[in-house]
Amino acid sequence: MKKIIALIIFLLISACATTDNLSDLSKRFEEIKKIETLIFNQMPLPKDARISPDKSLILGEGDNWAGRIELSSSMEPLEASAFFTTEYPKHNWLLISSTKAKLSILVFTSNTRTLALEITEGGPLAAKSMIVMTVAPKVQNQALPDSKK
Repeated sequence: MKKIIALIIFLLISACATTDNLSDLSKRFEEIKKIETLIFNQMPLPKDARISPDKSLILGEGDNWAGRIELSSSMEPLEASAFFTTEYPKHNWLLISSTKAKLSILVFTSNTRTLALEITEGGPLAAKSMIVMTVAPKVQNQALPDSKK
């Protein structure tokens, strides 16, 4: 009798764990889809780019979203920099600053948004490059600080 009760408890616990894992997997899939929808409507990504939803944060929706998105790619860091430098101007993004080194930083603006890209080498067991995109609405008509004070 004790073995039957133990088996039933084990099966119930296993079923709950499986349901939780499926729920977590479903949430991660939904987060990735949300991020992809926001990005793909506005910004091209390398074909093999993989989004890390647990290292990404999106605030807002539609055209007013802001956030940080972490990607991995099999492109070398310089190849990834070249991709963004070539492709983004085709989608009405203007490159306003570029630093290419061990940590490459590209800054783009569009009519309504600002984008900073950080591109670094991946780890030995990871992708060849890690890309962090920080996107925010562009500040309009901001007063400049008075430098004479």
